[in-house]
Amino acid sequence: MISASEVSAVLVTRGDVDMDPITESIHEAGIHDIIVWDNSQRPVDHGIYGRYAAIREARNSVVITQDDDLIVTCWPEILDAYRPGVLTVNYPEPWDIPWVARGAVFDSDLPGRSFGRYLTAHPFDRYFTHKACDGVFALLADAVNVIDHGSEDLPHGFAAGRVSTSPGWYDEWRPLIQQRCEAVKAAA
Repeated sequence: MISASEVSAVLVTRGDVDMDPITESIHEAGIHDIIVWDNSQRPVDHGIYGRYAAIREARNSVVITQDDDLIVTCWPEILDAYRPGVLTVNYPEPWDIPWVARGAVFDSDLPGRSFGRYLTAHPFDRYFTHKACDGVFALLADAVNVIDHGSEDLPHGFAAGRVSTSPGWYDEWRPLIQQRCEAVKAAA
C-alpha cells in the first residue's frame, strides 16, 4: 500500500459546485496535496481534461482523481490496491468503460501514454477534452485493475448539463470513444 502522504489529488470542476465536501473527504483520507483545476478560473477551459492538466501541478508522482459530483468513501481501499504501472479504478459492475469518476489511483505518467496512442490517430479537440479523455485513458491503458468499494453520489450529479446527462452521451459520444480506442488498438 502506498502512503497517502505520497499521493496527490487532481480534481476538475466547471466551478459551479461546492468542492469543499470532496476536498475534505480526500484530506480526511490523509492526502494533503490537492489540486483543483477549476475551468472557470483558468485561462483555458480544458473540460474533463483539466484533471490531467492538473497533474503538472502535483507534488507527487502518484495521483488520485474523482469527479466533482460524488464522495469517494474508500480511499484507503483504493490506495491499498495501487500498483506501479496500473490504472486502478473504483467502479461498479457492469461497466463498458472503467471510468476514473468514482475514484482512481495511478502513476502520473500513465494518462500521457494512453493519450499519445489516441492522438496519433485523432485530434486534440473539444470532443477529446470535454468528453473522451477519461474513456481514452481507461481503454488504452496498458493495465487496468477495477475494484468496487462504493461511493456516494451528490444530488447535482444527475442535474441537466452534466456530461452524463447530455443528449447523445449514451448513444453517440460514449460509443465513439469505444470505437476510436478499438481502432487504435487494432492499428498497433
